[in-house]
Amino acid sequence: MAGPENTGTEAPTPKRREDAREEGQVVFSPDLTASIALLAGCLVLLWSGSTIAVRLMEGFRRWFAEVPSEAWGVHHVSESAHWMTSELVAICGFLVPGVMVIGLAFGFAQVGFHVSFQALEIKWERLLPENGFSKIVSMESGIAGLMNVAKVSLLLGVSAICLWIKRTEFSVQNHASVASLTESAWRLGLYVCIAMAGVSLGLALIDYLVKWFRNEQKLMMSREEIKQEQKDDSGDPHLKAAIRKKQREARRRQSVRDVPKATVILTNPTHLAIAIQYEPGQMKAPRIVAKGAGVFAKNIVRIAKENNIPVLERKPLARALFKSVDVGQEIPFDFFRAIAEILAQIYKTKQAA
Repeated sequence: MAGPENTGTEAPTPKRREDAREEGQVVFSPDLTASIALLAGCLVLLWSGSTIAVRLMEGFRRWFAEVPSEAWGVHHVSESAHWMTSELVAICGFLVPGVMVIGLAFGFAQVGFHVSFQALEIKWERLLPENGFSKIVSMESGIAGLMNVAKVSLLLGVSAICLWIKRTEFSVQNHASVASLTESAWRLGLYVCIAMAGVSLGLALIDYLVKWFRNEQKLMMSREEIKQEQKDDSGDPHLKAAIRKKQREARRRQSVRDVPKATVILTNPTHLAIAIQYEPGQMKAPRIVAKGAGVFAKNIVRIAKENNIPVLERKPLARALFKSVDVGQEIPFDFFRAIAEILAQIYKTKQAA
């Protein structure tokens, strides 16, 4: 779950976080899960402990009433063990599965429900003796060992303090019966367990926050890494620009081949050229079959003259059509009147000839 040390200064991107999760680099504290499960179990016993005790006592009374008077043999011991196990499972069986469910729930809450099989892959370099030895004697493993010793010492100290505070309850003079002594011992045990669970939960929260902070530091990215990630996601901008240029040139070459189909060519007069086609009765509206600027405009005009297609200079109209209409599209309604006048002029000229 730990990644390589990072010296980045930029916040990690969502893709960086997702890649880290795929590699198994997530924030997880087993101490947090264990302490929450322990605290939950103690609280359940605190709330339902009296009910459990009453049911156990009733079971023991029935069992003692049925104890045979003759000498016990192996069969009696086996039957007694079977009965005791059945009673404990029936009375306390809900406790263990409940605690397990709570532990699993908080475990998934830390790492999510995403399963990464990449983290389960065998990394052979970890099996090398020199790598294993370096991990054993590393500074991080030493600190972790000292922290575990400190945790155990602190929990033992908390237990001792709790027992010292409740030391008066150990006196036999304060209990008139075995039931009173048993109840006192039960309360004392729960008191110590809850105190240890609370301290363990506090330490686990600190451990989780430390791991979260270290994980965030490892995920930090440099500006170069962010740029490289953007380049990988969207592709090399220079390559994409070259592809777009090639596509534009291909469209223009294709449009130049359709110039002989045009009815009229409108120019700017030298920078732009628009080839318009219209066939009465077959087309709903005139459409642009070719357009170009610079060298392409000159080629359109040249091809038009070679095919005896009229070339007219209409600067404002040519600029407007070049900007607003693509090759293959019909002329918008706003330009109908101007184009209709030009086509009428062309048809009139042809009829006069």
